[in-house]
Amino acid sequence: MRAGISLPAFVRCETGQNHYALRMSASDLKHYLPGFDQALNALKEDVTLMANLVIRNLANARAGFAEREEDFSAAVIADDDEVDLLEKQVDRLGTEILIRYQPMITDLRTVLATIKLSNILERASNHAVMIARRSRKLAEDSLPAEEEEPLLTHFDAVLRLFGEAIAAFREIQTVKAGRVLGQTESVAAAGREFVEKFTELLEERPFGSRVYVNLMSVAQSLEEITYLSEHIANEVVYIAEARDIRHPQNTLAETEETSP
Repeated sequence: MRAGISLPAFVRCETGQNHYALRMSASDLKHYLPGFDQALNALKEDVTLMANLVIRNLANARAGFAEREEDFSAAVIADDDEVDLLEKQVDRLGTEILIRYQPMITDLRTVLATIKLSNILERASNHAVMIARRSRKLAEDSLPAEEEEPLLTHFDAVLRLFGEAIAAFREIQTVKAGRVLGQTESVAAAGREFVEKFTELLEERPFGSRVYVNLMSVAQSLEEITYLSEHIANEVVYIAEARDIRHPQNTLAETEETSP
């Protein structure tokens, strides 16, 4: 029996000469497919490993930026290859689950969202690499403390937000996801202020152009990571409540949802 097949609420079963009706729900169907739970758990384990690696990459990128230490930046760039492999592995296993087991309802949303999460994590790791490469260049120049310290504080805020988003996904906790969504815009706005500030300084102090170009790039990556945290929180709501809350300000989406 395949989980993708629609079944009536009651299925007639026979045992010898006795006949009886057995109520079945959609959530019960997966238990008739050997290996489904193991495959789903393996998928979750792979994406958890990937998330932990990306969090480590972001922490190393922060350390490389703060300490101008080559080893941290080199570790970020090296570990990104493993993140790429894990993304492909999650995509492959998720696709196999969809084809072989045809999961329903919450399980289907979980598989789809986990595949999307792997893509989000890969993008976050790419930004960690970009920050690491910019940190290498910044290590060659003298960075004013008045520019570095506020950006490091912002870096910490972005890392906390990203970690909260991962925790919300791991637990499928909509309350935690809501906290992430509530903080996203203020953290992103702070990132944009850094970009604008460094742009102005670039114009005012052309002799330090290389420093400010690199700082601007770091700030832009931090803004992107902030919005990736928001995307993760959106997927938590999708799994838990079957609601797609992306692009809430899009009037076309509102029209589509309310049309018969």
